[in-house]
Amino acid sequence: MITSRLTNIIITLLFFGILWGCGPTSKRVDKKALVHEYYQAMNDSDYAKVIGFFQDSIRFNEMSYKRTFSKSEYHQLFAWDSVFHPKYEILELEEKGDELHLLVSKECERINFLHEGPFFTNEVFKIEEDAIHQIDVVEYVDFKDSLWTAKRENLVSWIAEHHPELDGFIYDQTKEGAMKYKKAIDLFKNRKDSVSVKENNSNQ
Repeated sequence: MITSRLTNIIITLLFFGILWGCGPTSKRVDKKALVHEYYQAMNDSDYAKVIGFFQDSIRFNEMSYKRTFSKSEYHQLFAWDSVFHPKYEILELEEKGDELHLLVSKECERINFLHEGPFFTNEVFKIEEDAIHQIDVVEYVDFKDSLWTAKRENLVSWIAEHHPELDGFIYDQTKEGAMKYKKAIDLFKNRKDSVSVKENNSNQ
């Protein structure tokens, strides 16, 4: 009788052991490695790889400004930004639960023109189910707002006067718009009056 009961217990334990063994295994992703790989894909302008790090929608929150894209919608913004050859660098990275807190630098042809060097952001990555759920830009660190605004206004007004065919480039966030933006920067940098401007600045 005891032997029969013992046999039944062993069979029951083996049965549940097989069920547990066949169930899904929980393999936690290395969150820090995931974020490093994400920014490497951004530096490589590898759209297919970038969107593979997200769950479904692409969620970017910039302070109080919230934006959510489908993966197809995000392609247009990604293509626009890629024209300027952006480069990112993670300067600080700390894991806090399911969140990663980062200090990130970004530079590109557009930023280097308007900001005269990279800008820095404090960011929070929210990771869910081993994928990026949301990216929050919580702070721009030492952002030169007055310089950015002045250089953008000078660029826009000069282009409107001298190259009206490019007018409106500042609002066109398509790949074609980015190419116009890039051309506008090149034309402005190489404008004929830039020599006299430099001479006037050196004589002051």
